[in-house]
Amino acid sequence: MAPQAFSARNLANEAMTCAATLAHWFSIELGTAEAGERVLAELWHDPESGAVLLLNEHGDRMPVEALWCGLEGRSWQTRSPIPLDRNPGAAPASIELDCRAAGDRLACTDMHR
Repeated sequence: MAPQAFSARNLANEAMTCAATLAHWFSIELGTAEAGERVLAELWHDPESGAVLLLNEHGDRMPVEALWCGLEGRSWQTRSPIPLDRNPGAAPASIELDCRAAGDRLACTDMHR
């Protein structure tokens, strides 16, 4: 497994929360950032399968189905989906985002694209 850095800079005027869906009924918060701050997290990449993973406190691998950032307190309703590259055999690229208010939602764009 290889580490994959996650960074989302909050350029909105209110706090944002980033989260990961681990199963269709369960999600976990990656962090919250006030305006001007960042959510930082460490994801993991399985080079054989291309899976993106989080590790729990016991070191268990938890596959990530989806990532998003949204405005705090209503992150799901205002979410900006974050695409995940799942390329078997490829080295993982870090995920570096700028997140801005876009109407009643958050819009996060990849700083590498």
